[in-house]
Amino acid sequence: MKIVTLLIVLLSSLNAAPQSLSPLERQLKKDISDGRLDSYNHIEAAFILSGVRNHDSLQTCLHWYDDLIQTIKTFDIDHFERVNSAAKVFSYLHTTWLIDYRERATTLLDVVRKKQYNCVAGTILYNLVCESLGWHTEAFETPSHTYTIFPNFSRNLVVENTTTYGFDILENLNQYSRYLAQFYPSEKVYQIGLDRLYEYENSKGRVITNTELLGLLAYNRAYFAEGQKNYDQAYEFVILAQYFNKDSRSNINFEINLYNVWGKQLFDSRRFHQAFELYADAYYRYWQEEVFAHNCKAAFFNAASQDWQQKRWISTIRLFQEIYDLDILQSKDHYRATQMLNSWVHFFDRNSKPKEKKEAMELLQNFQ
Repeated sequence: MKIVTLLIVLLSSLNAAPQSLSPLERQLKKDISDGRLDSYNHIEAAFILSGVRNHDSLQTCLHWYDDLIQTIKTFDIDHFERVNSAAKVFSYLHTTWLIDYRERATTLLDVVRKKQYNCVAGTILYNLVCESLGWHTEAFETPSHTYTIFPNFSRNLVVENTTTYGFDILENLNQYSRYLAQFYPSEKVYQIGLDRLYEYENSKGRVITNTELLGLLAYNRAYFAEGQKNYDQAYEFVILAQYFNKDSRSNINFEINLYNVWGKQLFDSRRFHQAFELYADAYYRYWQEEVFAHNCKAAFFNAASQDWQQKRWISTIRLFQEIYDLDILQSKDHYRATQMLNSWVHFFDRNSKPKEKKEAMELLQNFQ
């Protein structure tokens, strides 16, 4: 069995929490900005999203993964018996690398360094290994959980990656329901019914691709940054995560809370432009949350006032265009916006700036 042992040296630098996105993370963000990966493959992206911050450490992790795949390929794997072969791979991972389940062991680096994992890390590793062996995999994400799906096998095959008996869980649904029950309050289990727990869990989830699955790594990084009250960094990771997974069912409540907490901090520190951008993003994603529309308008008018005081016209143009596109202003808000723009028209008229005056008048028409 060949497994790389020289991991601690190059990975030891990963213990410190990053202050912002690393160059690798920024490159990955640029790559995924169109919703697809071109420059990076899934396993490279998985290690970068796990916290690898330089090329040497990335190459060491990829070497570890390549050795893992080569080791598995030495097994007696029959590609005509895909279910049995997938079961062998599952068993091997759970006897060598997926050893210690820990809820906070969210990344592949937890697997590599400590053989610890949670549902996200376990599902990503198993899915990507199976993909490397030629078996197409997907995942299912619920508000509280993630597991593996094999969509092209001869029958519906579902794999729960957080327990050693999780392969093909539908074959023993009663046992799996009892396993799920430990993650619910006893009164909730009683209310739903043990025999309907799996159905309930899945009713609120959706099938996701492995690209979308990788977004959960970035969400987990955001979660830990938020726990350290590093809201700026947490928001950076949320934006990165959204490029991968635009509709993460397991992170809705986390996102809403972060928008509220980080937005208030920005507003209270008078960083109104940043607050506006954040609340605009929040409103776009969660338009049913009325507080986001209210806060977005408050940040807009305060940012517009700052621009007027400092005579930042270019910033004002961008600000008014964005609020117009959001279409959240009511009649009284439109009146206030026109008063602000009229002030700019008069200012440019007094200072003999016909080009800027024309721009202000054209922008004014949108709000009348």
